[in-house]
Amino acid sequence: MPERTGIAMRLREEGISKVDSFLTSVCNARRLSLGEIGAYEGRSLIAGWEFHVQTDLVARRLRVVLDSRFPFSLPNFFLVDRPEFLTWPHIEEDGRLCLRADNKVKRPDHPAEIVGVLLGQAADFLCACENRSNEGDFRTEFYSYWNRSVEQDAVEVYSLLKTEGPSRFVRVWRGESRSLVGESEEDILAWQRHRYGNLPQFQSTDIACFLWLPQALVPSQYPHTAGDMYRLAEMTPGGKQLVEQFSRKGKSPFHFILGADSGNGPCLAALKTQPSVTVDIRGQRRNRRLNGFRPGKIPPSITASRLFSSNSAATRLKVNRVDSAWIHGRGYDPHHAKLSGKKVVIVGCGSVGAPIVQQLIMSGVGHLDIIDPEVLTSANVGRHPLGTEYVGQNKAIALAENLQRNYPHATIRGFGISYEEFVLQEASSMRDADLIVCATAEWEIEKLLNLQHILGEVPQAILYTWTEPHACAGHAVLLTSASPCFQCGMSLEGEARMTMTKWPAGTKQELFEPACGAVFQPYGPVELQGTISLASSLALDSLLGNQTTSIHRVWGGPQSLLMDAGGRWTEAWLEGHPERLRGGFQEELEWTRDELCPACGRNDIGAVFTSESEIRSSDLSSPPGFLTT
Repeated sequence: MPERTGIAMRLREEGISKVDSFLTSVCNARRLSLGEIGAYEGRSLIAGWEFHVQTDLVARRLRVVLDSRFPFSLPNFFLVDRPEFLTWPHIEEDGRLCLRADNKVKRPDHPAEIVGVLLGQAADFLCACENRSNEGDFRTEFYSYWNRSVEQDAVEVYSLLKTEGPSRFVRVWRGESRSLVGESEEDILAWQRHRYGNLPQFQSTDIACFLWLPQALVPSQYPHTAGDMYRLAEMTPGGKQLVEQFSRKGKSPFHFILGADSGNGPCLAALKTQPSVTVDIRGQRRNRRLNGFRPGKIPPSITASRLFSSNSAATRLKVNRVDSAWIHGRGYDPHHAKLSGKKVVIVGCGSVGAPIVQQLIMSGVGHLDIIDPEVLTSANVGRHPLGTEYVGQNKAIALAENLQRNYPHATIRGFGISYEEFVLQEASSMRDADLIVCATAEWEIEKLLNLQHILGEVPQAILYTWTEPHACAGHAVLLTSASPCFQCGMSLEGEARMTMTKWPAGTKQELFEPACGAVFQPYGPVELQGTISLASSLALDSLLGNQTTSIHRVWGGPQSLLMDAGGRWTEAWLEGHPERLRGGFQEELEWTRDELCPACGRNDIGAVFTSESEIRSSDLSSPPGFLTT
């Protein structure tokens, strides 16, 4: 019986044959030996050909080599006759051309045609390199080339800097494996402590020099010595004077940060310089900066020229941006500047509140206070961002510590206390907040917040969010004023007047654990995502000023989710809207004022409680979920 091969192997063999026929007949190519192919290390190459390409100036040897994913990967082109690395853009160390082609192979059954198209691009590319018409790519793709020039064991520099001019002094924290630069010592040390803890080494920083260059550098301008660095400063507005001051204020090794507009956004680079050591005939080190001058009398220009001379080496360093603008949108998020200055207080850090915290911090909100007195249990882990590692710890404190390590540019605080205690202990935090989010679904807390809003103790907008049974539907209510208040849409017992789902008699809305009073609803993170997204997006709309009036947004899951749980849509919800039957929707509703509301209809807290007590005693015959007076 003949050996059977898979379709992938058959396509590869047929593809190699087609490419071989095309290159040998059209380009007079020769097949590469296994040894020649193997010289390209780490690329898993399987077949290749070499031929000559005629450019405007000269004939150059070019190789087409296929890798092990062929024909589902593009052919590789290697230039044999090439100049020194970083002389031409888009050529890697081993000669591979980075052609500007779509990386997806749309027609793997036509490999010869693909090679032909790429061959034309390669010829155009080589002509552009020879006449230097593409040299500007060194600037627009600055990181690709500068980072290739950095020594592999060089200390990486993390940056919190604002990527803009003018040239100025900044601060640097120096470590053995990394350094951190920022606009101020406070910024740097706060980031370090957020990320790594309050360690003794995070106590002070040194001065560094940030030069904002007229344009990004090309490889021929990369500094090799401190003298090269000084000459760059002389060509930078205000740079020479800054470096002269730096020569007196700085400390060796001297850290320089270079910034410029690349054409594709701002870019950063770094280097450090160290003055050469002069040893006299007795083996003692001498400060050659003082040669010919008494201490304190040497002119700044002489000090700088001697300190940053061609005799002093310069080590190029890679910069890794970790500033907030880069983390949240790579510098292009139009909302970042506003969100980074916002502060949100979130009450409730459970299966709804905790993911909202995550989404807000990932969206760029700069300051979050999280409140929850409960500890994480193993039963919580299935629908909570924290895992088993945090079982037994307070939810708010553990989540804040976890997120603070991952987002050290922000300020995230956790409070393992009740909301009532938080109000007493952190009154200033409540006053400074731009938004309060209540994700407890606990009527006692919601009612207190509502009364504080009515009386002006919490003047900010408040967002309340909760799910209906089995998380088949969810609500997010943003209240920007004291009226309508939250009570306007709720019964005295804290049940929403408008519900989307109903549960026939006998349907188990809650299950019991083998413990006293322990009940739960068996739903997971997938069901919760609709409500979490609903609440998070409304919170962002409020913070960005896109939603300035009170609004009620609802989410309904797919009908299959509701029916599997044993529920149905309410008649009131479906009335006049048959399209709602299939579920999977998000809508906006009006949160209307109740003229008979016992909360926002009164103006003092004593009257509110008195009115509520009176109504409760006379409302025993009212239908559940409705308020009568």
